[in-house]
Amino acid sequence: MLAQEIRIRGEPTADPQKCRFVLEAEVLSRSPVSFDRESDTSKAPLAERLLALPYIAGVSISGSAVTLTGDNVESWPAIGKEIGGVIRDQIKTGEPAVEEEVMDIGDADLFTQVDLLIKNDVNPSIASHGGVITLHSVNDGKAFVTMGGGCQGCSASSITLKQGVESYIVAKVDGVNEIVDMTDHSEGENPYYTQSLPQAGQTGGGCGCSSGASQSGGGGCCSTDAGPSQGGGGGCGCH
Repeated sequence: MLAQEIRIRGEPTADPQKCRFVLEAEVLSRSPVSFDRESDTSKAPLAERLLALPYIAGVSISGSAVTLTGDNVESWPAIGKEIGGVIRDQIKTGEPAVEEEVMDIGDADLFTQVDLLIKNDVNPSIASHGGVITLHSVNDGKAFVTMGGGCQGCSASSITLKQGVESYIVAKVDGVNEIVDMTDHSEGENPYYTQSLPQAGQTGGGCGCSSGASQSGGGGCCSTDAGPSQGGGGGCGCH
């Protein structure tokens, strides 16, 4: 499939400074990765391109989704088309969005210590709620995890992670000072981040989808879809 043919759908989140862009093709087949302006993105060309945009402060890549954290973004639909173009430009190169060596476990010694605590102490304690936590890497004092089962999409997951898991691990492992949640909670069984998208004709918030097929002005879903499928412009990729 050609890059210009790949549809990209923008999805709002509960946080107005975050927007999730979902491609119809997989971006990353391995563990989720996250970057901010201070990260080394020399081996993560997609993140490097996106973080070069002045209004993007963070990039998380997982499967077919790219979740962006904005820097005082007022309207995701207004910048969605540019973001879609950046993503497609990277796909056109034929290079991976993130090189394999970036997706390693980081500090092997700290990873082992944290992983043992999660497997032996943390997961047994949250198993009664059907939850599970998976460690992906430890870098620069940060342990990157995802939450699954009953924890994914649970409204109390942030409390569990910060007040429970993080406090416990930071106290036990010298060299780790933060637990970073990379979970896409909108995909959980009870996704509390999911928002109802505005109906056609309404002025939407979040990251777009404020116009539907019945409108003639294009837009919709951050206007990132390739090719005009509507009378006036970008198409929304939702139909």
